[in-house]
Amino acid sequence: MLNTRIKVKLCGLTRAEHAAEAVELGVDAIGMILHADSPRLISAQQAQLIRAEVPAFVTLVGVFVNCTVEKINHLAGQIGLDLIQLHGDESNAFAERLERPFIKAIRARSKSQVEHDIDKYPAARALLLDTYSADAHGGTGQQMDLSLWPHASQQKLVLAGGLNAQNIQHACQSVTPFAVDLNSGVESSPGVKDRALLKAALTELGR
Repeated sequence: MLNTRIKVKLCGLTRAEHAAEAVELGVDAIGMILHADSPRLISAQQAQLIRAEVPAFVTLVGVFVNCTVEKINHLAGQIGLDLIQLHGDESNAFAERLERPFIKAIRARSKSQVEHDIDKYPAARALLLDTYSADAHGGTGQQMDLSLWPHASQQKLVLAGGLNAQNIQHACQSVTPFAVDLNSGVESSPGVKDRALLKAALTELGR
């Protein structure tokens, strides 16, 4: 069992009923993909239905890949997002023009690259470390190489990449992240969350 309470974000939600189940099970944040080449992409209307299931003190996150500032700000207001997750090639200067706080995803290739990229985003509320893929900005289902974790960093770091009930406890004991990002490891198919798989992963975290 882990000694510290690690926050949990469930990402790639496509159905309002799954958001309600996740909240019931105790997740801290709900993520929706609103602009990306992804099978989990949803419309603003679908996102509003999910918004209605997310109560106070649970954070609603919108995920965007190389979108315009104007569109992100518009959707954030239309849907009622609490936080923006940038998963593309966005700069810190770009992110500071957003009307919501942001977290930035970093695709880990090497220790030096991770450390360099962390320093590029001083305004981020947290940085999400994910598996590198030349073909996708995220959602690969592949576990991140934990040897690349920047243990000395003072930033709040979120661990992502293929986490499930079988590997999440070991991963968190190895790198002690501020939070974890669950997605494909708790799905029955892309965008369809499995309550039993989610509950099993949360149990491994002591929830």
